[in-house]
Amino acid sequence: MISTGKTDNPAARLFLSLVLLLFLAGGCAKKPWQEDLGPDRGKAVEQVFRRMQQRDAACLPCLDGNAVMSMKNHLETRSLSGYIQTMLPDSIKFIASNPLGQPLFAVTTDGLDFTTLNTSKRTAMSGRLASYALLHDIPPAFFSGSWGEWLTGRIDQGRQESLSFRADGEGRGTWVSFSTTLGGNETTTHLLVDIDQSLLLTRILEDGKGRILAEITYGEWEEVGGCRQPAQITMRQLAFGGEISLGLTDLQANETCRERDFVLPIPAGFTRRLLP
Repeated sequence: MISTGKTDNPAARLFLSLVLLLFLAGGCAKKPWQEDLGPDRGKAVEQVFRRMQQRDAACLPCLDGNAVMSMKNHLETRSLSGYIQTMLPDSIKFIASNPLGQPLFAVTTDGLDFTTLNTSKRTAMSGRLASYALLHDIPPAFFSGSWGEWLTGRIDQGRQESLSFRADGEGRGTWVSFSTTLGGNETTTHLLVDIDQSLLLTRILEDGKGRILAEITYGEWEEVGGCRQPAQITMRQLAFGGEISLGLTDLQANETCRERDFVLPIPAGFTRRLLP
């Protein structure tokens, strides 16, 4: 059976909100960066930034482990736990389970399409992420970046010829900023970098009008597969005043994941909702 409609499962909505990185975000918060560093200091920062890019490019593209995802606002906190797998640049799979380890629902995306399964209701939904975005008023800028990099705390790849370097208002590090345009949508990425430790602290995404779409902070770094990986990721600056956090444990890096690992077959007897 095939039908169309909005997501009606709270758990699925929570995870899709995470994967799509805060589609309710708006932003008029004060920007944390200050004056430009100037050509001499900027050149020194760029050298460190390029080395960080090279380091992260050499990391294994696949990670998996356990995850606890929470969404908090002024009224409530909701949490889900389960298994998460990601393959850079854009493939993500999450299987949520109950306390007994039984699967409640699963979701996968490759950055273009997605599929969800709700085992208790025996329903499935699949389609293009662009259709989901249109249905739920998601800013199109979220389709112009690499979710894999966003969820692993890695430096964005690519040359990024035009970089700007600015001081942080709280003295936490240096802001490295660049703009990209994909599909006609311009996005500016601001990375707060600890130059001394070569560590990414915060990622802020802006749309073409300078509106903050998301602020993603990274913490509790640990070594996974010879590379550093944040075990705690927090996403703030939501329009509804809440935040989404992701806690990761038992992380492993490997070379064995493939595109087929991110395909969810729809079991017989499930009602399917199809987005164009």
